[in-house]
Amino acid sequence: MSSQERADAYLSKKKNSDDAFKAEKWRLLDDLYSKKLWHPVTMMLRELMYEPAFTMGESLKDMYDNFIHEFEHRINPLELVEIILPVAREIATQDHEAACSFIGGIEKTVKNDKEAMIRSATAQAELRLSHKDANGRCSDIQSVRALIESTQTALDALPGVTAVHAPFYKMSSVYLREIGDYAAYYREALRYLGCEDSNKMTEADCRMQAVCLGFAALLGENVYNFGELLAHPILESLRDTPEKWLVEMLYAFNSGNLAEFHKHKGTWSEWDDLKKHQALLEEKIRLLCLMEISLGRPSKMRHIPFAEIAERARVAEDEVEFLVMKALSRGLVRGSIDQVNQLVTITWVQPRVLDRKQILAMADRIGQWHKEVDGISGLLQENAKEILTKA
Repeated sequence: MSSQERADAYLSKKKNSDDAFKAEKWRLLDDLYSKKLWHPVTMMLRELMYEPAFTMGESLKDMYDNFIHEFEHRINPLELVEIILPVAREIATQDHEAACSFIGGIEKTVKNDKEAMIRSATAQAELRLSHKDANGRCSDIQSVRALIESTQTALDALPGVTAVHAPFYKMSSVYLREIGDYAAYYREALRYLGCEDSNKMTEADCRMQAVCLGFAALLGENVYNFGELLAHPILESLRDTPEKWLVEMLYAFNSGNLAEFHKHKGTWSEWDDLKKHQALLEEKIRLLCLMEISLGRPSKMRHIPFAEIAERARVAEDEVEFLVMKALSRGLVRGSIDQVNQLVTITWVQPRVLDRKQILAMADRIGQWHKEVDGISGLLQENAKEILTKA
């Protein structure tokens, strides 16, 4: 039996399904296939392969072997990879390696399309990440790392942002979460959200992403810029949930508010990851507090007494110098320490994405600066008249 005869026989059988919904969809597929309308067939398959009402109870591997395989060379390469992903996931429930081999076999068909090849490699990494050992950890993390490194090179060569960027960044962020690199996960997850269509994300997906990003921001080494996350609409998914405290914590860190941080201690200390890293959290919010003190002052008034820093950052005065040295060494601020007069002079603060409150405060300072400039300008004009008269 030829592949076309097998496809015809398969469709004929499926059209007689007892499920009215499925039978109708199979009739439409048969009609489009018989008329060789490859693009409409592709779009319909792309939709149906992710429709639970259609795929439930179906053998997707049989569907591929008896139908899709017959005309896969006529399908857009990138769409083909997306269509066969549910097939690979079904195979993976029985044989993980067979699923990876199945995706690898499709690469022969799509090898001339760069985006399709990237999506295929990303899919293989996704499958390997989902394969866990007895301890719930990825059982083949080295293969995932190798796939990410090679795929990243190919991705960087693409012009602009494409349809394959979001799946790659999502998979890469899951890998970074798996190995516990909070800072790298934070950056990669934000890249994913920057590429992904938010309408495609379910409420549960948004909530999970928001929680993971919030924890990564708090625990990530050298992550001192919370503004980009605070400005992202994904945090809205936590507003009316038990995790809404996390949003308040992020705002507290962004403004270096230790009182708010300690206010939520009873809640955040229930989470093992946060409780275990309490010292790191306290150090980070104190550094952010120092940055906020500096940002809150006009540039000509950044001579800050040790006593003020000690009070705001909740440290002893003899610990202020050490705190400032940490900020200087990490490039968060620039300036000097006057031990004799117990003063810290800040000349520069690391740029950050500001929240609305910080922007309003800066606007007030700019307004004040504008008035001062106008005053000096008026003074110069008045004095210039005397000079011109005498001349």
